[in-house]
Amino acid sequence: MFIQFYPPKPLLASFIKGYQIVHVQTPTGVPLPTHPFPPHAVQNLSFYPRDPIEVFHYGTRQRATAPSCIIVGPQLSRVDLTMGRDLLIVATFFQPGGLHRLLGIPMSELLDQALDASLLWNAQIRQVDQQLRETTNYPQMQQIVEAFLIRRLQQKQVEMRPIDAIFRLLEDPTRPVSLQYLASQACLSPRQLERKFYERLGLGPKTFTRQVRFSQAIRLKEKQPDLDWLEVAVCCGYYDLAHMRRDFTEFAGSTPTLLLQEETQSLVRPYTSHNF
Repeated sequence: MFIQFYPPKPLLASFIKGYQIVHVQTPTGVPLPTHPFPPHAVQNLSFYPRDPIEVFHYGTRQRATAPSCIIVGPQLSRVDLTMGRDLLIVATFFQPGGLHRLLGIPMSELLDQALDASLLWNAQIRQVDQQLRETTNYPQMQQIVEAFLIRRLQQKQVEMRPIDAIFRLLEDPTRPVSLQYLASQACLSPRQLERKFYERLGLGPKTFTRQVRFSQAIRLKEKQPDLDWLEVAVCCGYYDLAHMRRDFTEFAGSTPTLLLQEETQSLVRPYTSHNF
């Protein structure tokens, strides 16, 4: 198994948090694993240039085969992914608002769905996918995707606004800030701030903060399994254990303990094994 993170070039740092490459080969005769993926506050662009992935969406209760490249915007529902025997993921994780600035569309249009990237950039996606299939060099894979993103940003990008900077204030849920303060920092009224959140993130500020806190709780428990769940809740800024359980039920369709059992049995945890 290969898992590696790569930082973006300085040119892309305001758009992109980083890249991740995952490569797992499951031997013939071994059952194909299914991995839980609760919704995460970080939006991404992911290529699957080897075997296809089967997706079960908890919100729609539907099962489908994922395209070879998907854009994952704001999510509210958990998905379970059943991987192929030759699993290769080349993922780009965006800064809050970065995907909107790349696409130039309201992120609310992508709410709780994954978009086939070839619908936006057909020829370019096919070219990148072919290049990824033809190489076994992992750093080169990251460079191929980054070169594609640089070309896209040079052709079109939405201008950065003050609100894009204040998104990061919400990435630490242990330091709560008021909507009034956020609005003043973004040079907007509270009502305008709310509209801009839905345009650039696809979620309201409260939901976005809850997803950040929820993801941090999973990561903290994975890294420090000796902590009990009440300690995890306090460390991640929850008022109490009941509020944390509510988020696990809503976002993961599971209790904290059951989700952790599923997570720890999974070798592939792109949304929870990094520090984004």
